Amino acid sequence: MAYRMLAFDYDETLAVDGAIQPPAGEALAEAKAAGWRLALVTGRPHEDLLERFPLVSLFDLVVDENGAVLYLPAAGTVEELVGRPDGRLRAELGRRGIPFFAGRIVTIVRRPHEADVVEIVRDGGLEVSLFRNRPAVMIVPRGTDKGTGFLEGLRRVGVAADETIAVGDDENDLAFLRLAGFRVAVANAIDAVKAEADVVTARASGEGVAEFIRERLLGAPKPKKAPGTAARTGRGAGGFNNVLTNCGHRGPRERGGRAGRGASERRPRRGRAGGGARGGRPVRP
Repeated sequence: MAYRMLAFDYDETLAVDGAIQPPAGEALAEAKAAGWRLALVTGRPHEDLLERFPLVSLFDLVVDENGAVLYLPAAGTVEELVGRPDGRLRAELGRRGIPFFAGRIVTIVRRPHEADVVEIVRDGGLEVSLFRNRPAVMIVPRGTDKGTGFLEGLRRVGVAADETIAVGDDENDLAFLRLAGFRVAVANAIDAVKAEADVVTARASGEGVAEFIRERLLGAPKPKKAPGTAARTGRGAGGFNNVLTNCGHRGPRERGGRAGRGASERRPRRGRAGGGARGGRPVRP
């Protein structure tokens, strides 16, 4: 299969603690210069993403708010793919004193409050779906997920799902990873994502993204780490991140769990072999 587009989750895939890691940003620019089309598929609220992610203009397609909002940076268009949320959810969260972050569509709370959200949804008969994303629970209208938004975005830019390579780390990424022609899990991904992946990188988060792009797609040698290089690019704490503080969220180097396979250890997957003749690029074996 030949591929045309790279699709990435944001938090804990490209970014750590809300800020993109420099190796990932540099590798994205290199992939773009080499002719790859780029998509971002994230649960982050739209305005929060634009505020903290300085490289969003690199992307041909941005799906945010866990599939509910579509943004085409080149055209500058933003579209809400589903209706606004039922106001009763946020009203009841406020009444109970539960902190939340409100996007255009998505509502985000910390994982310790998941049981409260389930109770509110059940008692109110609310038509919503809940998705876990590390320390957060994301609530969107029922029938909405990263996969539905990704498919709509691909339709707009004229790319087929099987012409994409998708990279992610957490439970809410599975919906768009499963649509892609080739799936990549960064080393810090949860086991469920690693189980779906064709490749698990040796490195975590943004360093794993850079590893895959440079070593598997572009064939470039590993760059030497310059002394004194800044750890991250873009804004970190604030806004959405403040909702997630004090809830046991740890960086990839602090997490336990089994080690992932290196990028050279590809999972064989039925029905994914072969070439393609639609102007895409092969993944290096």
